[in-house]
Amino acid sequence: MIKVSVVVPNHGRDISAIRKVTDYMQEYVELIEVDVGLERSEQRNIGIMHAKGEFIFVLDSDQVPSTMLIDECLELMRKNPACNGIFIPETIRGDDWFTRLRNFERQFYTGTCIDVVRFVRKKVCPLFDESMSGPEDADWDLRIPPVKLTSFNDLYHDDQISFGDYLKKKAYYTKSMRRFQQLHPDARVLKAWYRVFGVFLEHGKWKRLVKHPIMTLKLYLLILARAVIYLRR
Repeated sequence: MIKVSVVVPNHGRDISAIRKVTDYMQEYVELIEVDVGLERSEQRNIGIMHAKGEFIFVLDSDQVPSTMLIDECLELMRKNPACNGIFIPETIRGDDWFTRLRNFERQFYTGTCIDVVRFVRKKVCPLFDESMSGPEDADWDLRIPPVKLTSFNDLYHDDQISFGDYLKKKAYYTKSMRRFQQLHPDARVLKAWYRVFGVFLEHGKWKRLVKHPIMTLKLYLLILARAVIYLRR
């Protein structure tokens, strides 16, 4: 019996690393790869509509779940029947300065409104809004009802994107921000103070900023670059 449907939108990437993790669970995990030349949100919707599992696990093609992650998520859902979605810590892997910076930033977001659940009960799993590219993740998460928990095991992100390509991607994503603002005008993720300061200071996370002053300086320069892109759009 299929318990988990792993949905992976793809544009020609090699996802053998994902298959390696899911193959040994194939009696209760199905892997749905959608590679049809559409936008990511459209591909995800195709996967969700074809899913047979009780739970939907949405991955990108450059993400790989750790070995015990799926089993842990199933156990969390079993022990917490009111839970509808699970946040998953993410490690961005790479040795270059920009990847290390992005991973430093990503650790502040786990389980916050800037994060997005990836493991969801199918019965409450909405389709992605295909009118957006980028903010559709935040919109999707907001439409999944609480309760939401956070896993201990993480997933690995291997996109190896350059600084220039990263800024181009962010500029592309801003095209959909007006639509997101119209749908969720009061969303905390849109609050500038929280995005720039609050998420890095809450729950004692400010200690990491103090411990890594050079990385913190680079982080705020990156935030400034994104703000310039956003304001220009």
